[in-house]
Amino acid sequence: MPAAGWCITDEYMAATAVMTLRIDPGLLAALKQRAKHEGRSVSAEVVRLIRTAVEPTPLARPKRARTMGMFSDLEAPELVEFKCLRGQFSASLVSKRQRRRRSA
Repeated sequence: MPAAGWCITDEYMAATAVMTLRIDPGLLAALKQRAKHEGRSVSAEVVRLIRTAVEPTPLARPKRARTMGMFSDLEAPELVEFKCLRGQFSASLVSKRQRRRRSA
């Protein structure tokens, strides 16, 4: 029975499942040492190790293309970024043209 005043009320723990695990005592000792070194509980360290082993690794971003000429020290934008900037620039030009027509 838990000590007086001690209870588990954390929302994270309420939303997780419990799993019993048989583990070699030497491996458990190494796990405890690693968890202590990382500043985590043994449970949190086990979850982190399993998560890194199970979740897919993010794909590395390809190196951006270099530009040429007077902009050779700059990187070329990716297509999505270019389309977004082009749309913003076009909208800016349209609004400037409309303001000129109103003032003329």
